[in-house]
Amino acid sequence: MNADDQPIIVGAETLDELAALEPVAEAVFGRGRRQAGWFARKLLREGVEASLSSVAIVESRVCGYALLARAPSLGTVARGSGVGVLEPLRGRGIGRALLEHALARAHAAGCDAAEFLAEPERVRWYVEQGFAVIEEQLTLLALGTGAPAAVLADRMPAPERGEALWSWTPEIWERTPALERAFVERDGARFWLTREGRAWLVHRGEPDDPTVIVRGLAALLRDLASTTPLLLYPCPAASVERLREPGFAVAQRSFVVQRATAIAGQSPTARGFSPP
Repeated sequence: MNADDQPIIVGAETLDELAALEPVAEAVFGRGRRQAGWFARKLLREGVEASLSSVAIVESRVCGYALLARAPSLGTVARGSGVGVLEPLRGRGIGRALLEHALARAHAAGCDAAEFLAEPERVRWYVEQGFAVIEEQLTLLALGTGAPAAVLADRMPAPERGEALWSWTPEIWERTPALERAFVERDGARFWLTREGRAWLVHRGEPDDPTVIVRGLAALLRDLASTTPLLLYPCPAASVERLREPGFAVAQRSFVVQRATAIAGQSPTARGFSPP
């Protein structure tokens, strides 16, 4: 792929399946310790829609993408699932073009705003595209404290939700295959979890009482082997100090950024791309 090649921006439904973007995602962001098939699971959980998403293509090869999803709990706010461009083609405005194309599609579908989760080094780029930072979020990590063979047990059907200390988009839990999700109660606290590889992710904790949650998390850690990571996400940065008590440390910081899908002076139906 030549850095001088001219990409075209098209709808993601051009692809046979969105999961074909996995090699691009790994080239842009790295695979890390993710298990095989991680990208297809991400698409399913987050509800990514090809009809809202965009891809950049050079010589019949995908070189970048902007992914968007919708969920009833978010109302008319679309949720981004990543914007990425292969390194040889960066710095030419392709990411911006992908983003604008996807936002225009979301606007046409009735979404009046879109939000993305940005790592600290990416926040400035989103702000330059007209986004505003609305919240800092943390991922907290601890290892289980149970016996080497300890596994999460006593999974229960999830009840009606109450007031939560923190919560992710509920549809993500509901879209996760049944064998990879769990609802458990520990010492008066209730937790909604999903699994990725060896790790469990707690993305909702009830009630909104830190004392009860801390006690419940300590009990939950005792149910997990010391080789099992337990992650809490997304925790608002302003309310996590008590959550460190059972042994959690900050593993990652990120920021929720949001922008209207149509901005005055920009056409919500623009589909082309011209490099700066």
